[in-house]
Amino acid sequence: MPGALLRLVSIGLLAAVTGCADGPRPPNLLLVVLDTTRADALSTYGNPLPVTPRIDQLASEGAVFERAFSTDFWTLPSHASLFTGLYPSDHGATSETNRLGEDAVTLAEVLADAGYATGGFVSNPWVGVERGFSQGFELFSETWRPGREPGASNRLDSGAVREAGDWIAAQVRAERPFFAFLNLNRPHLPYDPDPSLHARLFPQPQPLRRVAALKKLAGMWEHLAGELILEENDYEILRELYQAEVAMTDRLVGELIDRIHALGVLDDTVIVVTADHGENIGDHGLIDHTLSMYDSTLRIPLVVRYPARVPAGSRIRTLASLTDVFPTVLSLLGLADDTQAPRSLFDPNREAPSHVVAENERPTNGVELMRRRFPDFDTRSIDGRMRMVRTDRFKLIRRERDGETKSTELYDLEEDPGEERNVASHEIATRDRLLGLLEEWEANRTPAEKLPPLDSNDREAILQLRALGYAE
Repeated sequence: MPGALLRLVSIGLLAAVTGCADGPRPPNLLLVVLDTTRADALSTYGNPLPVTPRIDQLASEGAVFERAFSTDFWTLPSHASLFTGLYPSDHGATSETNRLGEDAVTLAEVLADAGYATGGFVSNPWVGVERGFSQGFELFSETWRPGREPGASNRLDSGAVREAGDWIAAQVRAERPFFAFLNLNRPHLPYDPDPSLHARLFPQPQPLRRVAALKKLAGMWEHLAGELILEENDYEILRELYQAEVAMTDRLVGELIDRIHALGVLDDTVIVVTADHGENIGDHGLIDHTLSMYDSTLRIPLVVRYPARVPAGSRIRTLASLTDVFPTVLSLLGLADDTQAPRSLFDPNREAPSHVVAENERPTNGVELMRRRFPDFDTRSIDGRMRMVRTDRFKLIRRERDGETKSTELYDLEEDPGEERNVASHEIATRDRLLGLLEEWEANRTPAEKLPPLDSNDREAILQLRALGYAE
């Protein structure tokens, strides 16, 4: 039995709750992914600047998961985990396949079967039709395609928010419960925020020529090859630009929330705001997010608002994973049997997890890009699998190539929250304990059938991925 189907059976879905004239209308679902948004970029997670007032308001009216983590450091596998409740090795959408298989059972498919209207609005081509992410959506709008928003950059997410708002309004008029999914891609490189907003957040001027140059930075590869050297002030500029991008995304989230409020269904809608992964901006000497399993790239925001079942102002410190969103929203929507595992994050009988895991297969896209652009670069240094296991206090990162461990990192997050001192050679007992947790986790996987790599024929998608720094 495929991993996704096995997981679906295990949650014991109830019969569809729609279609009964005399029954209550089920709640709606709005799921917003802030692409490339690290948790500490949001004010509610400690950013001292008022960068995200609208999401902060949602947080004050709902629950904030203070230690939520992605299952991978890049878009495609982490979105697949969000949609299926499975880890990458189980759902099979990895950097080696570049797509989600048709056998996967997605959240949209479950809700469509339960009578929901399903609409997806995405600004990142990694989460596209060609990649398998439209499964279960009756409307799936790739808002990044040229011509969708005349006169504006393809990177702008305003089209996604406008289209989603119009679609939601149509479902409310038709009295259909809806599931609306949005991927908002603004915080992704290259950072090019509105200059006036940038200036309001950061009034101290920076060298204009350097700002203009850094706005064109589209990825990590030149930096990884050693051909782009960044100074500390460059990182400061990049952090400013990035936070201004997050602020722009917050405004868009606010616009959609205002639209739903005006339709009179805000409190009847389960709202989930999260991210697929974070971002390095000088952390560990890195930029971008690929090839990094530090908290800067794996710790993500997770905010849930639904007044009927989520206490306002909740701050939850237990470990959480993107895989937990699937059972949690089904429970909040009344579509899961809460007596069976996996349990909702809000289930009082749910046992707090001792650890969370992230993983990445061979980064074939990056290896190929580096071979083409920088033929002198030794791609063996990046060509391998990565695994991460994190407990309340410790994090272990294991890198392997050809089935052999090449390096192991261990960090004491209580003493070293910045993950700057690898203590793997000193904390032997702790290292071995976490390696044991990882090996136990690996032994319990139910891998999906491995698909051949997707060879994209979508020229528009390839051009957009190139603009985002993913393709040569």
